[in-house]
Amino acid sequence: MIRCERSMLLERGDALLHERKNFDGMIGNAHNANTIVSGEAAPVHAVIPRTRNRTRQPRSRLTRIPADERKNFEGMIGNVHDANTIVSGEATPVHNIRQEQRALKIRKLGTSLRSEYETQSTGTRLGELSRKEVSKTARDLAFGLYLADKGRNESPSASAEQEAQSMAEQQQSIARSEGSETRGVDRKADQWTWDQSALEKLQQTYETESQSGKKPKRWEGRKQQDDDIDEEEFDPEDDRRRRREERKRQKKEKARQKELEAAAPSPLYLPEFISVSNLADVIGVRPAQFVRRMEEMGFEDVSYSHILDAETAGLIASEYNFEPIFETDDQDLVAAPEPEDKSILPPRPPVVTIMGHVDHGKTTILDWLRKSSVAASEHGGITQHIGAFSVAMPSGKTITFLDTPGHAAFLDMRRRGANVTDIVVLVVAADDSVKPQTIEAIKHATESNVPIIVAISKIDKEGINPEKVKQDLSVHGVHVEDYGGDVQAIGVSGKTGQGMLELEEAIVTLSEVLDHRADEAGAVEGWVIEATTKSYGRVATALIRRGTLRPGDIIVAGTTWARVRTLRNEAGVAVPEATPGMPVEIDGWKEQPTAGTEILQAEDEQHAKDVVEYRQEKSETLKLSEDTSAINEARREQQEKRRQEENEGGEAFAGEQDASGPKAVHFIIKADVGGSAEAVLNSVTAIGNNEVYANVLRSEVGPISEFDIEHAATASGNIISFNMPIDPAMSRMAELRGVRIMNHNIIYKLMDEVKATLSEHLAPTVTQRVTGEAEVGQIFEITVKGREKVAIAGCKVRNGVINRARKVRVLRGQDTIYDGSIASLKNVKKDVTEMRKDTECGIGFEGWADFAVGDHIQCYEEVYEKRYL
Repeated sequence: MIRCERSMLLERGDALLHERKNFDGMIGNAHNANTIVSGEAAPVHAVIPRTRNRTRQPRSRLTRIPADERKNFEGMIGNVHDANTIVSGEATPVHNIRQEQRALKIRKLGTSLRSEYETQSTGTRLGELSRKEVSKTARDLAFGLYLADKGRNESPSASAEQEAQSMAEQQQSIARSEGSETRGVDRKADQWTWDQSALEKLQQTYETESQSGKKPKRWEGRKQQDDDIDEEEFDPEDDRRRRREERKRQKKEKARQKELEAAAPSPLYLPEFISVSNLADVIGVRPAQFVRRMEEMGFEDVSYSHILDAETAGLIASEYNFEPIFETDDQDLVAAPEPEDKSILPPRPPVVTIMGHVDHGKTTILDWLRKSSVAASEHGGITQHIGAFSVAMPSGKTITFLDTPGHAAFLDMRRRGANVTDIVVLVVAADDSVKPQTIEAIKHATESNVPIIVAISKIDKEGINPEKVKQDLSVHGVHVEDYGGDVQAIGVSGKTGQGMLELEEAIVTLSEVLDHRADEAGAVEGWVIEATTKSYGRVATALIRRGTLRPGDIIVAGTTWARVRTLRNEAGVAVPEATPGMPVEIDGWKEQPTAGTEILQAEDEQHAKDVVEYRQEKSETLKLSEDTSAINEARREQQEKRRQEENEGGEAFAGEQDASGPKAVHFIIKADVGGSAEAVLNSVTAIGNNEVYANVLRSEVGPISEFDIEHAATASGNIISFNMPIDPAMSRMAELRGVRIMNHNIIYKLMDEVKATLSEHLAPTVTQRVTGEAEVGQIFEITVKGREKVAIAGCKVRNGVINRARKVRVLRGQDTIYDGSIASLKNVKKDVTEMRKDTECGIGFEGWADFAVGDHIQCYEEVYEKRYL
């Protein structure tokens, strides 16, 4: 502020050094003028009481500061009540103090002070000051400016100067000791009392000097008649010219800004999907012109009703100088990146997956490892869902095993097993060698870059050939050590235990080489291995990959979340925590999670809800995208058919059109666990052809309910119950409602019944079997009722029987000229039902008489044969 005030005084050439020093001391030698150039200042008469008489003192002598001088000061600033109007440049001069000159002076002063405020980078902004501080500051500045202006004729004594300077230095020292950013400001007091005290001290000094008769020195070069601003300094015409130039400059600047804004791309908010016509309206282009532009850009479907996704619409909008803005509200949870140096992390148990073909002995091997009879409880000897458990080996090392089903229907479950595992034990039966599921297991392990150990099972049987197994494996890229590869192959028997110790040692050795480690302190990450519903609620078997899971933690899996209530191991015993590599059963889920989804820890419940909501919206958007593609495809097909109808006349094409389309047979799937439900869903939906297909309404975990039966009855559908007991009451209700329940524990049998159900809706195969043949020998007419004459073909039966109730066709050479039914069959004049070989008869056809001598007549019957998928 001081630098600003000095610049103004020096511009006028009438500033006193001593007065500036006094003014410095009065306002604390502040370096941040921005703190005192605005605000709501208190009235000037609050500093010095005003008087009614306005008597101006001579400019040649300043012996004291009387009340009428204060009134003169008020006249100079326009008799305003808020001193901040001086520095804002908006004061209105009054009285007889050359109003126009005073206005120019105040305007220039306010402009300069505002400029100083804007250039101060270290100053305290007015927004950080209280109303009281701003008012006091502006008030003290206003009176200080007055003293500096009035004191140009005569300078105060040295004692006043020293007193003010001393007070300013004291205040600066206090401010520095208290850490204030603005010099001379007492932040703790939250007020600017020292400015007022400095003013009072200065006033007392002037009064003392006046009473003692001292006369300050005259300002050299200053004429007595000179006022603050001489009349010669102000030229009204020059002022108007400057104002006009300033307005022109501002107008040009605004025009330049508009040009820049017009050249920059305009933002355009786009929805997920928008039609071509709506996008043209949003951009502001006529639809016809917009369509032509799209054709120039290479788009094939440019109909008005065609639906565009946001990305395509944004690409088109950018051609019209728009900047597309899409929704980027990313609230999803993602797994943390893997650390570069894993050597500092603690070790974790390896995860070993047992994979192989159906009934090759995978579960029997695991049964031997964990000394339990799991294999005996599996229906049909086939594992129906993934089992995850930890085994403490005799070597002292803990290994987590995953048992994936070998049936082809559980392809996705096996793929997940390969993706979450560290080592794959590929079980191949010595008496069966490599099978399709074996090849798939090799493919999944190879794609996941997981090392393989081959376990050749059933070596206790007679007539086996382990060498053939090794040769078959090498054909599919698995080279065992005996054939120069690096894959270990061990012969084992799950029943006798032969080779099991060697298999255990191979797993332990390979896991030590791989050195698996994980962070136990970070956020929890894992996989849902299996999901089901038990008496205590929805539960999920999970495999922890990173972090430590404890009861009370909030986790998210797919589109559901849970506050963990309890953690149980494979034996059903509650555990206090689950560390990396440990399978555990989690309950507390809000909805049933899906097997194979990733588990991630959330900060709190609200965070988990936001993530689930975001994922649900994303899923709905994806489904909407698929529906949009289907709608566009249907519209394209409809337009193509319409064009063909127009080209071909429309009648023939419309006759061939099948309006019904493929027949949908509805199913509701209920299974014991999520993995089995998913496998049944994939198997059922894979059955069908272009005439009939399976439409799964719902696929859920749990027993059949009344709602399931009502839903199936409404849709005329069926219910599939896989590996689940059926309540007798539900069976009776389904029978009354006409709903078929397919209850199975073996997926093979279930698929057979589903195929049979779909086959019931297939149109039968129709074959034509000729039962008789005749030849037209002559043509004659007979008179029927109403004296109408009808042409009759006189024929001789060559083969079989001509039956009036069957269909006939007339052949002329190789062409069929008629296919219909017999209207009349006569032997002489007698109506008969059939005529046999080597007999003559007269045949009249239904609505047709264009036959000729020599035409061949075939009598045939249609045989309907049931079709099966």
